[in-house]
Amino acid sequence: MKNLSMKTLITYSILVLGLFGIVRADETTTTGVSVSGEFSTDITFGDATTFVSPYTGMTFSGDGWVVSTNLSDDMVVVEEAKYSWSVVDGVTLTFGSQAEPFGLAWGLHRPSNNWFVSSPRDHSVSNGVGVDIDKWGFGTSLFYGGGEEDNWGARFSYGLSLFGIDSNVGLSLNSNEAQLLDVSTSSGMFETSFEYDLSEEADGAYWLRGVVTPPFGQGAYLLVGYNSDEEVLYGVGYKCSDKMKVVTEFSSEDEDGKDILIRASYSF
Repeated sequence: MKNLSMKTLITYSILVLGLFGIVRADETTTTGVSVSGEFSTDITFGDATTFVSPYTGMTFSGDGWVVSTNLSDDMVVVEEAKYSWSVVDGVTLTFGSQAEPFGLAWGLHRPSNNWFVSSPRDHSVSNGVGVDIDKWGFGTSLFYGGGEEDNWGARFSYGLSLFGIDSNVGLSLNSNEAQLLDVSTSSGMFETSFEYDLSEEADGAYWLRGVVTPPFGQGAYLLVGYNSDEEVLYGVGYKCSDKMKVVTEFSSEDEDGKDILIRASYSF
């Protein structure tokens, strides 16, 4: 019998745990482990109709710990593997592989967190220690990764709710001399997200995205976006239920006759 490598054993173990978690998902109060996940399918209509699965992921969480995974190139990839300690009220220490505190892009690779099909920019995940402080509407997130060169990041934010509109303003810094300003607002009918890169190297790069959910839309919503490359995004989506949505997105940079892509996603 052929010997299995350690990587193969780990992969199989995670898959078995995932299947076990789905079967036992209704028994989380007994096991102490919560299981959630999501799937997405891109359907492209053109000369031929094709089906692609851009994201398949599962998240396992318990008392103070989180392990999130996704399936990439037939391999299980660990996105985050972290555990937290609530030092005092409003102050939390987090250890392990975690998202760096930088702007609004983290999580948008997951369809459940993204109203659009595309993501405005990449996100970063690193091993290290993080500190989160949330007091009186002010938020501070600090991260240190160490290594041969210092790897650190920080985001300072302030949130305010006024006239039924929730607003948040943040400033992010990191060891690569990046400086990022972000603003987000939301209400029952709309959401907007904006990032502006203040660093000299970025030369004024920014992106702006908005979602409008008309009260008469019965789950339908409209998309609009713009960025520093003068690209206009627009589209429409439909939230079929709390677990499933369908969305299509178009760009002003698309050539005539470009294939139409529709993304369907389901979360549990």
